[in-house]
This record gives sequence, C-alpha cells and structure tokens, in this order.
Amino acid sequence: MNHSKELAKLLKSGNGAVVLPLEDYSTDIMLDELCGIDDNTPVKNLADLQSVFNAAIDKLQAHREVISAKMVEIDKQTRKASMKFQDSLKEPEKMLHLISAEMDELEDRFTKVSSSAVVIGDRLAAIDKEKNRVRETDELHEAILLLNTANPPKTTNKLYLTLRDPNQLHQAFAIVKKLGEFADELTSNSTKQAVTEIARLNQSIETGLLDGFSNAQERELRGAANSQDIETMAQCAASLVAHGCKDKVADRYVWNIINEKLTKNTLHDDMEDPAQAMDFLLTKIRAICKSQFAIIQRIFAPATCPSIRENLLERMLHDPAFGVLSHLEKRLRPDDDHKTYVATLSWTYEKTCGLVHAIGALPLENQLETERMQAFLTLQLQVLFGAHRQRYVEIEQALLSEGFEKTLAMIKWPPIPSGKNKYKLKDQAANKDAKTTPSSTPVTSPKADTTPPSSTATSAKPEPPNLFYQTLLAISMDDTMPLKFCKELKESTARCDLVLQKSELRVDLIAKLFGLYCQAFGDDYLGKMTNLAHELVQEPLLCLDSACNFFNVLKSLMGHVQLLDAQYKAVVEPYLSSAPTQQTICMESKRKTLEQLEGFIAYGLQRTFQAVEKSLVALLTNGQDKSDFMGNHMIQSQSKACSQVVQFLAAMFAAACEALDGVNRVQFVTNLSSTFKDTYIGHLQKFKFDADGACLLLTDLAAYRRVFQVCRDDKIDANFDLLHAIANIYALPRDSLVSYVSEGLQATLGKATLHALIRRRWDYNTNGEKIPI
Repeated sequence: MNHSKELAKLLKSGNGAVVLPLEDYSTDIMLDELCGIDDNTPVKNLADLQSVFNAAIDKLQAHREVISAKMVEIDKQTRKASMKFQDSLKEPEKMLHLISAEMDELEDRFTKVSSSAVVIGDRLAAIDKEKNRVRETDELHEAILLLNTANPPKTTNKLYLTLRDPNQLHQAFAIVKKLGEFADELTSNSTKQAVTEIARLNQSIETGLLDGFSNAQERELRGAANSQDIETMAQCAASLVAHGCKDKVADRYVWNIINEKLTKNTLHDDMEDPAQAMDFLLTKIRAICKSQFAIIQRIFAPATCPSIRENLLERMLHDPAFGVLSHLEKRLRPDDDHKTYVATLSWTYEKTCGLVHAIGALPLENQLETERMQAFLTLQLQVLFGAHRQRYVEIEQALLSEGFEKTLAMIKWPPIPSGKNKYKLKDQAANKDAKTTPSSTPVTSPKADTTPPSSTATSAKPEPPNLFYQTLLAISMDDTMPLKFCKELKESTARCDLVLQKSELRVDLIAKLFGLYCQAFGDDYLGKMTNLAHELVQEPLLCLDSACNFFNVLKSLMGHVQLLDAQYKAVVEPYLSSAPTQQTICMESKRKTLEQLEGFIAYGLQRTFQAVEKSLVALLTNGQDKSDFMGNHMIQSQSKACSQVVQFLAAMFAAACEALDGVNRVQFVTNLSSTFKDTYIGHLQKFKFDADGACLLLTDLAAYRRVFQVCRDDKIDANFDLLHAIANIYALPRDSLVSYVSEGLQATLGKATLHALIRRRWDYNTNGEKIPI
C-alpha cells in the first residue's frame, strides 16, 4: 500500500504536537497520492483503490478514538484546574468585600466631615455678617449721636462725613435711608433731634437729586445736553428708583416735559380752526414720544422704562389743562347739536387713532414691549373716548332716525281718494264697446248694410286723469328716495365703524342701525306705498285699468324690496362676520319687514282679484249681445266681448308678469283662471245657444285659453277643459247629450248648475222633457 505524505500531515496535526499552516496541506494532493496517480504511474484498478480507502478510513477511525480519549482526559484535567482556581479566588474575594465595606465607611466619614465643614462655613459667614452688621450698627449709632448733637465734634465717622459732603449725594442718599429705617425705632425724646435731622437730610438729599435730574433734563429738552448730562440723569434716576422714589422721579421727568414742550406752546388754543389746533397738539405729542422714548431707554433701567413711557403718555393724553382730554372737552360740548357733535367726534377720533398708530410703531427694546405699548394705547383710547362713545351710540341712532324722517318728509304722497267713483266700469266698458269693431262677413242678412249704427258708437266722454295713480307711480319709479335711505345707512355705519373701532359697542349699534333702516325704508316707505297701491283696486278709483295700475306700482316696489337684502350684504354683513348674535338680530328685522310687506302685497292681490272679476263682469255684460250665440248669421273669429276681455287680460298679464316672479306669477294666473271660470259660467247662463252660437263660444274659449297661456299649469288647462266641456253641451246633438252629461260633468258642476246650463240650449223648450238629468 502506498502511503500519502499529505495524509500523514493530517494525522500528525491531530496529535497536538505540531500545528500546520493551511498552505502546507492539500486535499487534492492527498487523494492523488492515495490513488497512486502521478505523471509516471498508471491508474490502479478500483479494488486497489477501495482497499486504500478502507485502510485510510480504519486508520482515521482509530485516530478518532485516540483523540476522543485524549479529549476526555483533557476535560477531567480542566475541571480539576477550574476547581483549584475557584478555591484560590475565595480569599481575594473576601478581601475585596472587606475593602469595599471599609471604603463605604470612609466615604460616609468624608460626607459627614464635608457637611460639618459647610455648617462651619455658614456659621462663620453668619458671624462675619453679624460682625459687619454690628460694625455698621456702631457706625450708625455714632452717626446718630453726632446728628443728635447741636455742635458735633470733629469725627472720623465715614457715614457722618458722607452725609455732610455735597459731592457724595448718591452715597449719602443710601446712608440716610438706612438711618431713616433705624430712626423709626427710636422713640425716646432724647433722640428727637437726630430723628428730625435725618428727615431733613433725607428730604434735602432727595431734593438735590431731583434738582440735579431736572437741571440735566432741562438742558436735554432744549437740545444743549451732552453725554455728561445724560449720565447725570441716569445716576440720579437710578439712586431715586433704588430707594423707593420711582414715582417722584417719574412725575418730575413727565412734568418737566409737559412744562417745556406743552405749556410753553399754547398756540393751538388761539387757532380758529379746531382741526388745525388738534393737528398741532397731536404733532407735538408725536414728536415728544419719538425723542423721549429713546432718552428713557438711556436714563432708566430696562425694568422701569415701560412704566415711565406709560406715565408720560397718560399725562399727555389726559392732562386736564394741556393734554388731548382738555382739547376734547373744549370741542365736544354737551350743548352741541347732534350733527356737530358726531362730526367733531369723528374727526377727533380719527386723528387720535393716527397718533396712537404712529406711537405704537416707534421702536422699543423688544417685541414684547411693543405689544405692551400697543395694548396700553388701545386702553387709553378707550378711556379718552369711552364716555363719548356711550353718548354717540344714542346720538347716532337719533341722527339716522332724523335722516330717515327728513327723507320721508320729502315725499309728496297723494291724498287718499274719497267721494264717488269717477271711473265707472259700465261707462268704461261702453267706451271700449264703441272702439271695438270686430271683423265680420254677412252671410244671409241682406239688411246688414242698412242697419243703423249702435247708439254706443257715439264719441265717448274723455275719462278724468287718475292723478292719484300718476303721482304714486312716479314716487314708486323714483330711485333717488331709496338711494337716500341707502346713503343715510352707509354714512351712519361708516361713522360707527370709525368711532367704535375695536369696541364691543360697534356690532350692537350696527345691528340697531339696520333695524332702523328696515323700519324706515321697509315699513314706513315701502309699506305706505303698498297700502296706497291698495286704493288703486278699490273704490273710488276702481276702473278697468286698476289691475294694471296696481301691477305697475308693484313692479317698481319689488325692485326696491331687493335693496333690503342688498344693503345688508354690502353695508352691514362685513362688520358682523364674527358676531352671529347680531347677524341673527338683523336677519330677524329684515324677516319681519318682508313678512309685513308680503302681507300687504297679498291683500293687494286679493283686492286685485276682486277688481278683475268686476271688470270681467262689466266687459262681458256690456260687450256680449244676446244675438251673439242665438240667430247669429255672421262668420266671426271671436265675439266683441271676447275681443275686449282678451285685450284687457293681455294688458293685465303683461303688467303682472313684470311685477311677479315665477312662482307667484303662476299662482296668480292659476287663481285668476279659476275666477274667470266661475265668472264665465255665470255669464253663460244669461244667453241662449244654438249650434252657430256654440261654435262662436268655442272660438271665444280658444282665445281665452291662449291669453291665459302666459303660464303653463295643469289647473289652468283643467279650468278651460271644463269650459270647453260646457260649450259642447250646446254643440252636441240632443241624442248624444245624455251620455255626454253622464260622463262626469254633473259631478264636476253640480246638478243645479248643470241643469241651468242645459236650459240655455235653443231646443230646451221643445225637447226639454227628452233631455233627462
């Protein structure tokens, strides 16, 4: 058997003696060696190769058992070594725990020592503080004793020497404040002189600091100051503020400005033009704020600057002698008439708002201070005009009411007519009868050419002019009056928006103003116009043109009604976008006005129905001859009465369609068709009908149906279908009449009415018993 060198390397590596690198061993070479393959040796047979592999596997198996035995032995040795190592670690672990406990104890001791050191340090600091306090107290006692002596001896007391040194006012002020606090506890009479002297020194030093501040400020206000003056003002202000004299230095600072800039410039009081005087004062205030806001930041501490600025502004605005308030009190007098008061209030408020806006835009330390200043200015504006705003709310309503009353007074309403009716329907119908000449062609009447003209063909008397209608129509068509109402409301809301800007009163007042507008324009103007229009369709002005006249006035009136909604959207709604309650109030006022107008118009339409019915009766009565439907041998397109009625209805429908919108128009024509149906049925019962008359009747009904077709509605068709069915009663032969009547006509008309209509047949007298109902 050939042995493989590579296999020997592999087997030796398992002994643990030598560790071979990876590049010294090759599996391919080992296989070639085991199979006996090289460049010179031929390949052996499979049996030899199998034996070589079996021998190698046996040797590897034996080698594996040896290695397993060695691993077991090594594992036992490792366990023994581990146990021995663990036993050797027990003592160091005990020592480590002991050291850790000792370190914790040592740390506790260090903590206690540190706490003790801190306590000791605090006590030492307190002792030092107490020593200093005692030392200061001794010096204060000594100074008080010196002050309590009339002729004090020479001394080295620093406090006393500082008090007597005029060049150390700032230090002396601090000392005298301490002496004052100490002296408050001295109640003995023996120290009375010291207490008095301390108070005198306090007042004297305070006055000296204020005088020094004023002298430096005076030079600054005159434009002659230098950096030393600004520094002096800052030092004096700091000392005074630090020792509780903030209000005194603020008052002195403000008074110096008022005295120098306003009291010495009273030229505006002598100006004739109030607006010019107001401009002069506000310009002065704006200039003062612009210059002094910068000075305030230089001489006062940042925490003090806002209050100083506000103090200055409040004084300039509310000073009773020289401020804006004094100007307002002179201009806004209680005895002024309303227009003058509101006009003055408007322009003064507008100019003051301009001042507030300019001051609010001045640069300050930061955005928070700017916002604080703007809020303060808004409050001052409210305080300045608060009382005037309350009065303005009442005056503005009174002004608007007065404006509306003047506008209403400009309208020359026609007087309500009385007496007898000058426009009698019968006479007017007769006049139309005279003018109407329906086309006709003679058929079997040879005497038609020699028939004398009717007595109604004579010239009709001219009708008297309807001055009431002409005057009312002119008023309704005049757009200047509604525009005057709109102008009054617009001007009033504009003043309200200006004077009540950023005030809760604004939305309330605007809602009230719109309510006054609805009452004056809707109730007083449009309501009266509608009530006067009722007179056109009733006695004593009832005539054939009454319905047209009413609708002509109604057309103009409906155009004016739309202004209520237009004015609300254009003038009122923009101000009430964030006030739903006031919007509801305005909508309620508009709703009530519109409902009232709708009631007036509905009443007018009801009277119009009655007027139209009377006009129809008059036209049909005067225009319909008894010979139209019985024995008429003329070929006519329609009867004379039909021509007059169609002409009347066409003119009325034309006016009605222009005045009424879609739904109301359909309802009016539909209701009128029912009125016409009932009137015409009653009219038919006055005549006899033969076959030719029935044809003329059908022709008339077709003309009537066409004139009612200005609107399409099933009810209109049903009414004329019924009239057409009635006309068929006269057109059908007697034999067909029974079945025709029994098909529902009786249920529709009623037995009595149907019987009355059948009796108007030409053959009823001879064949009446053969027409059972």
